[in-house]
Amino acid sequence: MRKMSSFCEVGRHWLIPLIACTCLILSANNHSAFAQAVTEEPIVVTGEGEEVPSAYGAPPGLSRSRFSNAVNAYVLPPWAFFFGELFEGQGFRHGPPDYLFTQEIEMGLPYRFNVAAESQFERFNGGGGAQTVSLEARWALADWNKIPLNPTIFAEYKFGVGTIRHEEVPPPPGGGGEEEESGPPKVPDAYEVRLLLAQEFGGRFEWAMNWFFEKENTGDRGREWGFSQAVMTPILLPNERLKVGLEMEYKNVTTKDTRGDAVNSFVIGPTVAWKPTPQTRLDISPLFGCTHDSPVADIFVAFSWLFGGERAEAEAPVSSRFRYYSDAAYSHSGKDSGKEMKQVAPPPCPEWYGDREWNVNLWGTYAFTNTEFAPNPSLVDIVQSTSEGGPVLGTYDRYIGGDHAWGGGGDIKYFFCRYAGLGVEGFALDASKPGFDIFEDQAVPIFVHRRINHDHTIGSVLGTLTLRYPIPCTRLAPYAWAGVGAIFGGGERDTLHTQGPPDAFAVNAQTEHFGSETKVLGQFGAGLEFRFSRHVAMINDLSFGVIDGPRNNFGMFRSGLNFAF
Repeated sequence: MRKMSSFCEVGRHWLIPLIACTCLILSANNHSAFAQAVTEEPIVVTGEGEEVPSAYGAPPGLSRSRFSNAVNAYVLPPWAFFFGELFEGQGFRHGPPDYLFTQEIEMGLPYRFNVAAESQFERFNGGGGAQTVSLEARWALADWNKIPLNPTIFAEYKFGVGTIRHEEVPPPPGGGGEEEESGPPKVPDAYEVRLLLAQEFGGRFEWAMNWFFEKENTGDRGREWGFSQAVMTPILLPNERLKVGLEMEYKNVTTKDTRGDAVNSFVIGPTVAWKPTPQTRLDISPLFGCTHDSPVADIFVAFSWLFGGERAEAEAPVSSRFRYYSDAAYSHSGKDSGKEMKQVAPPPCPEWYGDREWNVNLWGTYAFTNTEFAPNPSLVDIVQSTSEGGPVLGTYDRYIGGDHAWGGGGDIKYFFCRYAGLGVEGFALDASKPGFDIFEDQAVPIFVHRRINHDHTIGSVLGTLTLRYPIPCTRLAPYAWAGVGAIFGGGERDTLHTQGPPDAFAVNAQTEHFGSETKVLGQFGAGLEFRFSRHVAMINDLSFGVIDGPRNNFGMFRSGLNFAF
């Protein structure tokens, strides 16, 4: 973790920016009554609105799980799904910027529970790759407005899958040597807990606040605590197409060596939320640093998609803004708001998944390894370290060869019932591994050396078992699968044999090259399928491949299309 400079005195007054939201209670709109006698006849309310389903009575804007870019709130409606892509760009006072890309998917469960999975990638100073994969859960203590501020408990565990590319706190003087000698340190596992608060004020203002604490399990055992909060109000009231507001975040960051000298970062700025469609939303938050420890700018851009939950077991919305919309809609349509209103049963649910069907999937994939990519070291280092018994090689993945690979594949499955299917899967990865070719003979003398690069294609074929659960009355089906088969085309390696004294310039050296190997591959993963129609769907999932030891294992993200017949 990296500290940029000391925290200025305004940090002592960080409570000042806590929003003292003045509750601007709007006076109720007086609707003119129709000056005519009306016979009592029921008005059928079909519930056809453009807003998302309510989560246990919460306003639609607080039923999305992610309230703004840096703030979460409450929970999703039961069996609703939230998919989000978040970009964060940090510009520092010194050094190159840092870019974080986060992908998350959340699912609402009954009894006010939420579960979610999240993956994060980083791009910094010309390098990049996967950083963390995390699992999280949250639980709201009560239905909406039963408890003031609607408290929700949040817990998350983060699995480090990459290396630390950007520190928030600098190492102490004279420290960090051991990590530098053994290569870039791994991202440690960490846990985080939060208290989520949210409330609607005056029927026009929505507010949410998070208090958080995060602790790393290994490494420098960094600790981070603070708060984030946002307040928003709709500008285009009908269907809340456009909202504007204010967002802020405070962080206090320390490591085991800097407990008494924390990094204090505070950023604040406007936030805008625009809904292109009822289910999708684009959030933009340019936040600006107010302390010397803060980034100059912290820019957030998020695109989210909320779907499912059409028949969720949630209460009808209770927000005054929703009631205003309902009354206004009937008034403008010429209906008498005094007539009796009756809710009718929805039509039967369409069937998106068959009891027996063939599925053909085509997808692109990104594979990331369990070890860090090792750039080709200098030839002197190769010979010297090998002859002295401390090789610098082998820190990269031993099968794929680098820290990542792009590729594609497909599979065909037959579902012999709605919930289970058997299939065959195949994929190919475009992999690359740096290497060397060295020959040194002191008797001649001769020293031949050259850098080489193993560009190769890795392929795999597996038999799979897939279990899925089509959620009733939705287009969604979470699924999990496991498979076993063979992987081939990888495992190339170079071994340097040396004879002579422990001196890089006085040994006989020769490189031995080993070609590709075929290995047994086991793979398991989970994902989500969304049906656009009865025969076309989108899939997104995460899997892990087990080959032979932790230095060979790899993870894989897949995204593509499924064609059902």
